[in-house]
Amino acid sequence: MNKRALQIVVHARSLGDTMLNKFKISAGILLACSLCACAPVPTTAEIESAGIQALHAQLPSAIASLEKWANTGNAVAQRELGLAYAIKPEQQALALLWLERAAKNQSGDAEAQFQLAEAYYKSRLGLAKNEQQALKWYEAAANNGYGKASFMLARMAKYGQGLQQDLALSVKWLEKASEQGNAQAMFLLSNAYAAGEGVKPDQTLARKWLEESAELEYPVAIQALAMELESGNKHIEKDPLKARHLIKEASDERLMRWNRYQ
Repeated sequence: MNKRALQIVVHARSLGDTMLNKFKISAGILLACSLCACAPVPTTAEIESAGIQALHAQLPSAIASLEKWANTGNAVAQRELGLAYAIKPEQQALALLWLERAAKNQSGDAEAQFQLAEAYYKSRLGLAKNEQQALKWYEAAANNGYGKASFMLARMAKYGQGLQQDLALSVKWLEKASEQGNAQAMFLLSNAYAAGEGVKPDQTLARKWLEESAELEYPVAIQALAMELESGNKHIEKDPLKARHLIKEASDERLMRWNRYQ
């Protein structure tokens, strides 16, 4: 081989080595990125969809996804994982673990706080009934915007569960629950204003909250409003026809959605 040909071969090999090294470097960078980059953060809707699959179908893939997200500190995933585990008696300890993590999470998941309160109040997940702990977690959930928790605090204050009986405090929590959209609380708040129980009687506010509860299709409120329309009083004009329509509506709501208010 002459000198010129030898130079060409050496140059070609050097180019090949350079390209190979570049390829190796690029591959290494891609691998490092794939190992270090965080996976896309799932939306709340995606997590809750996986939660439904884990809860109702016990899909292993859904549970695995929830576990992965829960271990990153995602409070919604922790709550959904806890709820999925809760349906099996042998997994109640795990359910309690994840619900506690979600409840105590920096973001403070309101539903997890409510479920933890329910567990203490109703002796679930292997816990003994503890009204003080229930009160603590209901209050955390209530202050986090959870209307059902505010309603439970009103109930506990009215009957002296976990604290001394306090009708005024009960009304306070009914007001908060009503403002948070709880139809049952609106109905009971209406009754409190009508009877002057724990609050100064106010028939205008009683009527207001009764109508708002009925507007949210709470069956008992619809029926109570119908009875007022049936007989009439100084606060409402008699309207038997509308009363009959409301009574039918109340009956239909009881059949279709009563469990929603329990």
